[in-house]
Amino acid sequence: MVTFWAETAASAATTSKGEPPSKKRKTNPSPPPSLLSLPDVLILNCLSRIPKSYYPKLSIVSKTFRDLIISIDLNHARFHHKTQEHFFHVCLKLPDRPLPSWYTLWIKPQGFDDKEEEKKKKKKSTLVQVPSSYASQTPLLVVGIDSDVYAFKQCYPPSRVMFVRNKECVIWRNAPDMTVARANPVAYVFDRKIYVMGGCAETESANWGEVFDPKTQTWEPLPVPSPELRFSSMIRKIEMIQGKFYVRSNDSKDSVYDPIREKWNVAAKPQLNDSRCSVGNVWYSCRPNSFLWFDNEIKNWRLIKGLSSLNHSCRSGLIETVCYDGNLLLLWDKPTKPRRRVCEDKYICCALISFNKRKNGQVWGKVEWSNVVLTVPSSYRFLRSTVIRTG
Repeated sequence: MVTFWAETAASAATTSKGEPPSKKRKTNPSPPPSLLSLPDVLILNCLSRIPKSYYPKLSIVSKTFRDLIISIDLNHARFHHKTQEHFFHVCLKLPDRPLPSWYTLWIKPQGFDDKEEEKKKKKKSTLVQVPSSYASQTPLLVVGIDSDVYAFKQCYPPSRVMFVRNKECVIWRNAPDMTVARANPVAYVFDRKIYVMGGCAETESANWGEVFDPKTQTWEPLPVPSPELRFSSMIRKIEMIQGKFYVRSNDSKDSVYDPIREKWNVAAKPQLNDSRCSVGNVWYSCRPNSFLWFDNEIKNWRLIKGLSSLNHSCRSGLIETVCYDGNLLLLWDKPTKPRRRVCEDKYICCALISFNKRKNGQVWGKVEWSNVVLTVPSSYRFLRSTVIRTG
């Protein structure tokens, strides 16, 4: 059904051009039906049921499609039909740009794959910069408390704005502003409060971190961390381990905050060769020579079958592992010319893995697709990733 509507929409561009003058018609039949002849509300109804990966192609069909695709009405329609999708965003620092750049993962629709790729059962994916025709909206960092969802802009210039909406409503409204303007802050919910850190100058000690109480609708500053525990660069993520906030940075140091004792301390960096991620309440570990899953029955890590070829590809250069739409998404980099001692560029690669637990208790992994998604200078830096569900 999705492919039918996508192909019908694409054919609208052809039918609107008409036939060549040299071909004369003997009769004057009525033109074939076109999706463009429908009222806007019906076109929105159709577009809301089509995956967003089709939108870049559909936006060049006509001005009507382009205007509807970027309209807030389409977000409302997708929300109403419950066709929101998960999007994977990454933030990179490139040497030729003064500010970090956000990218989003775009997966080529199956209907547009060529025959050769269909035979190989591959999907071509790529990282595209935000904003673009692939992703027109600014990435948001989203957290939820009860029936409300809160969001923070992930962009420049720094902003004090926090948005909020009810989970049953698509329209964002302004919540109480943060006490300081932040660019790309991180946030975490604990004890029904929102803790926000970073995103401001390292010297802003009084407001480097703050906490929002939805009940009182007020912000309060966190205790001031010592200078060596603050980061001037973007914070990668916050992890909650045994009731403490582990603030993971892109620097050589991490910090830990105890919300009960209200004290900061230095935290050890996690092992680079062990990236763990939870998918469907099961923990998976990606290591240099193996992929493992944690068996809660025997309380031990076990080998995942079927991923030996992928393990050989990304055993070095692993960047990130995240849960993406019920599967495991891997991101790693490798030199474009590995045989050279010095290589100016790197490939960023991505793979999507699904899992199947068999009757004998073994877990098998299946690579749904895997390919290079972006070429970057070797001196680039990976700063952060985020997965959000949006219309």
